[in-house]
Amino acid sequence: MKEIKFLLKYFKNSKLNVALSFICAFIFVPANLFALFFSGKAVDTFSLYLDNSITQIEFLHSLNLYIVLMSVCILLTVIFQYIFESFVNIFIEKIVTNIRNDIYIKLNKVSIKLIDTHLHGDILSRCANDIDNISTGLISGYKQLYQGFITVLFTIIFMFVQNWLLGIVVLLLTPSSVFIAYLVTKYGNKYFKRQAKKVGDLSSITLEEFNNLDIIKSFNYEDESFNKFKNANDELYKDGQKAQFVSSFVNPTTRLITNSTYAIVGMVGALLVVFGNNLYIGIDLTVGGVLTFLQYTNQFSKPINEVSGCVTEIQTGLTSLKRVKEVFEYLDDIDEGKEELDKEFKYLEFKDVKFSYDENKIIFNDLSFKINKGMKVALVGPTGCGKTTIINLILRFYDPLSGSIYMNEQNILDVPKKELRDFFTMVLQDTWIFNGTVLENITYSKPEATMDEVITATKKAKCYDFIKRLPKGFDTFINEDIGLSVGEKQLICLARVMLKDSKFLILDEATSNVDTRTEVLIGKAMDELMKNKTSLVIAHRLSTIKSSDLILVINNGKIVEKGTHDELLKLNGFYNKLYFSQYQ
Repeated sequence: MKEIKFLLKYFKNSKLNVALSFICAFIFVPANLFALFFSGKAVDTFSLYLDNSITQIEFLHSLNLYIVLMSVCILLTVIFQYIFESFVNIFIEKIVTNIRNDIYIKLNKVSIKLIDTHLHGDILSRCANDIDNISTGLISGYKQLYQGFITVLFTIIFMFVQNWLLGIVVLLLTPSSVFIAYLVTKYGNKYFKRQAKKVGDLSSITLEEFNNLDIIKSFNYEDESFNKFKNANDELYKDGQKAQFVSSFVNPTTRLITNSTYAIVGMVGALLVVFGNNLYIGIDLTVGGVLTFLQYTNQFSKPINEVSGCVTEIQTGLTSLKRVKEVFEYLDDIDEGKEELDKEFKYLEFKDVKFSYDENKIIFNDLSFKINKGMKVALVGPTGCGKTTIINLILRFYDPLSGSIYMNEQNILDVPKKELRDFFTMVLQDTWIFNGTVLENITYSKPEATMDEVITATKKAKCYDFIKRLPKGFDTFINEDIGLSVGEKQLICLARVMLKDSKFLILDEATSNVDTRTEVLIGKAMDELMKNKTSLVIAHRLSTIKSSDLILVINNGKIVEKGTHDELLKLNGFYNKLYFSQYQ
C-alpha cells in the first residue's frame, strides 16, 4: 500500500526507538512463553509426585525451582513489556508530531488557488481529526501487529518443540480467522472512507457557520442553519453506523474460531495423553504438556483476537492516513523565478493581461495599466469587478492566462515569489491579530527590529498612546477575540506595516470597517505611511481616494475610465455615478 510506504519514511527517523522496542519484544515474548513452559513442568512434577514416581523432597525441590524460574520469566516479561510500551508510545507520538509539522509546511507551499478550491473545513479535518486518528490507529495497530508478529513467531517455535502434531492442528485452523478478518476489513473500508469524508464535510459546515454567526443571527437563520448541520451529522451517523456494524463482525468471528481451536487442541491433546504411546508416532505427551500447549494456543491466538478487537481504530487510522497523504500530493506553488528583483523600483505595468478563476468566466481580457514610482493609484468599481484579483496577480497568488505583468523591465514570472512579495506590504480590511503580545504582533513584519524602531513605528501609526495605556503596555497579551477594538487592531496592523517600511503599499479597503474617529487617525497614519512611497489603494468609500494621482475605474473586467478625482467627475460617467450614489 502506498499509504504504508508513506508512513515508513517517518519510521526511519525513529530507528533507535524502533530497534529498542524490537529488542524488548524479543526478550519479553520468549520470557512469557518460558513462564508457561515452566508452569506445565510444575504440573507434571505434581503428577509424578501423586504417582509416587518421585519423593516429597524431589517434588518440593523441583517445584521451588520451577516457581523461581517462572518468577524470573514473569518479572522479565513485566519489565521489558513496560519498556516496549514506553518506546512505542514515544516514537509513535514523534511520528505523529513530524507528520503535523510536515503537513503545516506543505500547506504553506501549496498555491492559494488550491486552498481556495478546497473546503477549508475538510483541510482542517485532515490536519486535525485525521492525524489524531492516525495516532490512535498507529498506537493500537503497531503494538498489536508488531508484538503479535513476534509472539506468533516464537509461539510456533515453542509449539513445535513441545508437540509437532498439535502445532500442525493449530496452524491448520488459524488461517480461517485471518481470512475472515481480511474479508470484513476489505468490505468495510469503503464505509470508513465515507465516514472520514463526512467528518470533513461536517467540519466545513461548522467552520462556515461559526465564521458567519453574526449574519446567521441577524437573519434569524438559526433553525435553517441547524437543519443543515443536522442533515450532515445524520449522514455521518449513517456511514459511521455501517462502518462500525461491519467491523464488529471481526472480533466475535475470530474469537469463535479461536475458542474452537482451543477446544480441538484440548481434545486432541487428551487423546494423545491417553493413547499417544500406542499410535507409534513418537509422541509422549503429559498432562502438564497439554496444559502448556493450551496456553501456547491461547498466546498464538491472542494477537489475532487483539488485532480484531481494535480493527475499527486501525481501519479508521488507515483511511485517515490516506486522506493525509493526499494533502502531501497537492501540487506545490510553482515558482520558476530565478532572476534577482531590481529593488530600484521605477514602475509596475500590466500588459494585455487575461485571467479567469475558472474556464466559464473571464475576469480580465487585455487589461493594461501602468503605475509609476511615487504614485498613489486607486482602484474603484462595483463588488466583483476584479479589484482584489489585481492584487492577487501582483503578488502571484495567481498567474495570468496570457499577457504580462512587469516590475521595471522584469516580468514578475521571472522573479522568485518570496522576493517579489517581500517588496510589497499589504494593509487589509480584515485585520490579523494572532495570539501573542502587542510587541510580537507589531514585530511580525520585522522580527529583528529594535524597541526604538517599534516605538517610532507606533507613533507614526497613531497607536503609541493607547498601547501605553494597556495594562502591560507592549507586553499586553492580545488576540482576535479579546483586548482591542476593531479600530485599535487596524492601527496595530498599520504599525506592523510602518515597521517593515517597504516602498510599495497595497491598501485593500483599509478604512471601511472602523468608526469615523478611528478613520481620521488611520487617515493621518496613512498620509505618514505613504510619504515617498508608491501605493495601490482599493476602497469603497470614494471620499478616501480624492487625493490619488490616478484612479482606475473598473467594471466587468475592463478599465472604463481613468484619471484624477476631479477629471473623472467632469466626465459625468460611471465614476460620477458611483461617487454621488454614496451620498444619496
